[in-house]
Amino acid sequence: MSPEELERLLGDPYDAAGPYGFAAAVARDERDAFPEELCAALREAGFHLDYLPEEWGGRFVSFDHSMLLVRTAARRDLNVMPGTMFGITAATCLALHGSPEQRKHAAEILARGGAVGFALSEADHGSDLLANTARLTPVEGGWELSGEKWMVGLGRRCEAVYLVARTGERGPGAFSAVLLDLPEGAERCERSPAVPASGMRGIDFAHLRFDRFPVPADALVGAEGQALESVMKAQQVVRVMSMAGSLGCADTALRLTLDFAARRRVGRTTVLRSPYPRREVAVASAALLAADAVALAAARGIHVAPEVFSVWGCAAKHVVAESTEDALRRCGTVLATRAVLRTEGPGGGLFQKLQRDAAIVRVIDTSTLANLRAFAAQLPSLRHFGGEDRDGADRAVAEVRTVFDLSAPLPPYAPGRLDLTARGHDPVTAALPHTAPDVLARLTRDGELTAADLVTRLLTAVGGFPAELAGADRDTGPADLAERYAWLHAAACCVHLAWADPAHGRFTPAWLGACLAYLLARADGTDPRREAAALLPAADLAAELHAANRLFSVLPVHLA
Repeated sequence: MSPEELERLLGDPYDAAGPYGFAAAVARDERDAFPEELCAALREAGFHLDYLPEEWGGRFVSFDHSMLLVRTAARRDLNVMPGTMFGITAATCLALHGSPEQRKHAAEILARGGAVGFALSEADHGSDLLANTARLTPVEGGWELSGEKWMVGLGRRCEAVYLVARTGERGPGAFSAVLLDLPEGAERCERSPAVPASGMRGIDFAHLRFDRFPVPADALVGAEGQALESVMKAQQVVRVMSMAGSLGCADTALRLTLDFAARRRVGRTTVLRSPYPRREVAVASAALLAADAVALAAARGIHVAPEVFSVWGCAAKHVVAESTEDALRRCGTVLATRAVLRTEGPGGGLFQKLQRDAAIVRVIDTSTLANLRAFAAQLPSLRHFGGEDRDGADRAVAEVRTVFDLSAPLPPYAPGRLDLTARGHDPVTAALPHTAPDVLARLTRDGELTAADLVTRLLTAVGGFPAELAGADRDTGPADLAERYAWLHAAACCVHLAWADPAHGRFTPAWLGACLAYLLARADGTDPRREAAALLPAADLAAELHAANRLFSVLPVHLA
C-alpha cells in the first residue's frame, strides 16, 4: 500500500460527515472513544501488517516506506498508531531473541489485528529500569510473577504481553523477559481501568498487577538476564516509527494554520502577510521541513548503519519531537484563541487535540532527558569528523550516499546488527567535510550566500565539537552536549540530502537555508526568529505544498 492509496481509501479528511476525517477524530476525542471504525478499515486494508516482516505474515518493505505510510494516516488521527501498531515493541524484541514458537504465536495475534502488549515500566521507578521490582520467582515447572507494570499500551485488550521482570539481584543482567498469554479473566492478574491521559484519548493505557501469576518455563524469551539488552535495541526501532506520529500532528497543525492565516484579514492584508505572524509561520514551516528530512534520514539510516543507531536514533527522535512541538507552539501563536477551543475554530477543535497528542508521542517511549542520557555517554567514543582516517572517511561517504540518495536501494533491515553502544564513526558527521564542500561550491557559484554561510557555520561547529566534549562539565554538560549534537547531526542530514541528489526539485537553496538556519539556532540555544532572513522562504515553501495538496515533505505524497 502506498500513502496515496491510503489517502484514497480514507477519503477527504475535511469531510465533516466522513468516518475517517478530522471531525470524526475530534468527536472520538471528546468521548474518549477508541477509533474502532477507522482501525477496522485500516486492518482490512492490511495497514497493520506494514511493520511486520514477511515471515510473520506481514508486508514490511523498509522503514522509510512504513514511516511515510504511518505519518499519512496519523495526520488524520494519531490514535491509528497505538490502535494498530502498538505491538511493534514486543514484536521487535521477539524478533531479536524469541524462539520460533514465540514468534509464530505473536505473529498470529498481530496479523489478525490483535494486540501484544509491552510491559517494562513501573510507576515508582520510571526510566530507572534497574530499580524495577516486579519479580519472577522460580517454582517447579517455571516461575511465579508478582508485581505491577505501569501504563501498558492497550493493556485492557491485549491478548498477550512481553513482560520484563527481575530474576536476579543486581545490574542489567538481573532482568529476564517472558511472553505471557493473558486471556480475559485470567486469575492472579488484574488489569486496571484505562488510565486517562491528556492525549491519545480512547487508547487504553492500563496497569497490569500480578500476584503469584503462574508462568510456564517455555514462556521465557531468550536466556535469563537478556531482557534489557533486547529492549534497548528494540527501542531504537520504536523511536524511528514514533517520529511518524510527531510529523503527522505537525502536518495537520500547519495546514490548519495556513488556511486560517490566508483567509483572516487584518486591516488591508491577511494574517499570513502580516510581519509577525508570517515570521511565526516561517519558523513553524522550517521546523517541520527540517524534522521531515531528519526523520527520513533516520528511517533509511537504520538499514545502512544500524550499528550506530543507539546514537543516531536518539538524536533523530529528539530533533523531530522538539521541532514538531515548536512548530505546534508557533502555530498556536498565530491561531491565538482559536488554538484552545474544543468545538470551534480551525478544524472544529482539532488543533488542541493535535497539541495534546503530540505531547504524548514526545515521551511515549522515554522521557526527553532519558533519551539524551541514553546517548550522551557514547559521544566521546565516536569519531565525529573526517580527520586523518581516510578509510573511515571513504566508508562514511559511501554510507551517506546510500542513505541520502533517495533513489538508491536500501539493504535489507538487519536487526541483528543493532548494538547497545555505537562504535567507530558516525557516518553523518564523519562524512560532512567530504560532502559539504561540493554543496558549498554550488551555493557560492549560484550566489546563494546566505545558505553558503550556514553550511560554513555547520562545518565549523561540527569540527569544534570534539573540543567541546573534552571541556564539558560532568553535571549537566553531557546532556547539554548530547542535545547540541542532535541538532548538528540533523543539520548535517540536510546538507547530505542536498549533496546526494542535487537535481531533486525540493532541495533548493531556500529549503536548505531555512532548515539549516532553524537547526543551527537550536544547536546554539538561540531563538530561531533571529535567523528570519533565511527562515522566511520556508513559509512560501509550505504554502506551495499546501496549495498543491501535498504532504509537507521532500517526498511527493499527494493527499486526498
